[in-house]
Amino acid sequence: MSITRRDFLKVGASAATLAAAASAPRPLLAQLGAGRAEPVPPIEDPRLEGLAARALEAAKGAGAAYADVRLTHDWTRTISVDGVGDSEVVTAGARAWVDGRWGFASGPVWSPDEMARLGREAVLQAKANALRTRRPVELAPVIAVPKGHWVMPVEIDPFEITPFEVIDYLTSLQVFVSRTPGAVVRANRAVFTKQEKAFASTAGSYLTQRTYLSMGMFAFALRWNGVEDTTQLDCLSPAGLGWELYRGQRLHDRIREAMDDFRFDAQLPVRPVEIGRYDAVFSAGSMAALLHETLGAATELDRALGYEANAGGTSYLNDPLAMLGSYQAAAPVVTITANRSEPGGAATVQWDDDGVAPDAFTLVKDGTLADFQTTRDSTAQLARYYGASAKPLPSHGCAHAPNASDAPLSRVPNLALAPGAESLDFDALVARLSTGVAVKRAQFDMDFQRSSGYGLGRIYQVKNGKRVALFATAGMLFRSPDLWKRVRAVGGAAAARRFGLASVKGEPPQMSYASVTAPPALLEQLTIIDPSRRA
Repeated sequence: MSITRRDFLKVGASAATLAAAASAPRPLLAQLGAGRAEPVPPIEDPRLEGLAARALEAAKGAGAAYADVRLTHDWTRTISVDGVGDSEVVTAGARAWVDGRWGFASGPVWSPDEMARLGREAVLQAKANALRTRRPVELAPVIAVPKGHWVMPVEIDPFEITPFEVIDYLTSLQVFVSRTPGAVVRANRAVFTKQEKAFASTAGSYLTQRTYLSMGMFAFALRWNGVEDTTQLDCLSPAGLGWELYRGQRLHDRIREAMDDFRFDAQLPVRPVEIGRYDAVFSAGSMAALLHETLGAATELDRALGYEANAGGTSYLNDPLAMLGSYQAAAPVVTITANRSEPGGAATVQWDDDGVAPDAFTLVKDGTLADFQTTRDSTAQLARYYGASAKPLPSHGCAHAPNASDAPLSRVPNLALAPGAESLDFDALVARLSTGVAVKRAQFDMDFQRSSGYGLGRIYQVKNGKRVALFATAGMLFRSPDLWKRVRAVGGAAAARRFGLASVKGEPPQMSYASVTAPPALLEQLTIIDPSRRA
């Protein structure tokens, strides 16, 4: 009988596991009944439906026209070459809709009495909000699902394998890098999150789902020809995957490619910035970041309507009904779609936090603004547009909160910039420039409306279709409405890549993740500045 490496690791790990058992933390406890505590049950446990029903009954009894409740159980496992860290969080949250206003209450205990208290408290909050807010909420229709269960499909559940297998693999990456003279690993860890969620509503739904989010941090410094730089592998950005985020990729090849890119850059001369306007080629990662920070955020309908003005900000797309179907948001070569269903997407779910099954939709069609990201309590604001265009009036399913302790907000779904018809990659687009710049590793800082932006990155000088120098210090200034209209060519499908990106919104702040897929692109007349210059 042959013994696999995984079998060996499991056997080797068993002794260490038994030795550590005495000092291991006690299981996280949830109060399921008066006076007794039990380990947190799996999300399929029928008792959770009873707990959810207590909150709904209490909210309806207190006067709610509609109510929903969420129970979430989150596991997070952080693994580095130095060890393993585990944490668990249990939360419950109830929303109530009274006289067209929301109320919300949450807590860290699962018990019948606590669920009833949350339901009543949510109603009290809604009634208090009705005294101060002018805008009543109208909820879009939802299809009830009495018994729904979904598990995000992952190839390798990171919580089902021994952590020693992960440590062994991370160590192998570190050893691989150390074999290159002048290279040293600066960061090397993997983070896996599993969330189980139960959702129930007075509309008649009871839904359970299990989702995964995996991400890695692998950064190394390399010194060559007197130049040193630190590179981070962006292929380990957040994704709705399991351990296959690592094992499903040829990470050794990705490391070699990163080293080759560094060596190419190290041979280039470093020149002072020549301030001016340039045609620019953005890498796939730079385009994904640009999309996420500009049109991705600007098409959140609550931003566009001004409801996030005191927290996450507003949007330059600030007149949705007048702009939809007519506003030129980008050049004709730009089409942007959204979904929460793509395999491996960081924002992928079966149902959103309104209990809605999300659909795929188009935000920008051939440069024209075609839609906004909506939830049940925002889509009614577009009723006149949807009615005129013979579209239905459901939510697109963009409601999300990190766990049940947070009230759901409209959050960015998975986004995709449609590739162009020609098979163009980054270098092929650069070859089209006689004079210009090329941009990699871009990061953007946007204003309150997501309109004016400032960017940094690795910016190259381009002459006669080749990158001939690196600018010592360079930055980018732009206005989102103008820059997107200056997109002249979009790379092909083979050059598109997916990245997991984070955003913060709400008060108190909530972090969420979405996957953004983009190819490289050629943009005209980008303003390049020298941020190190003093006025």
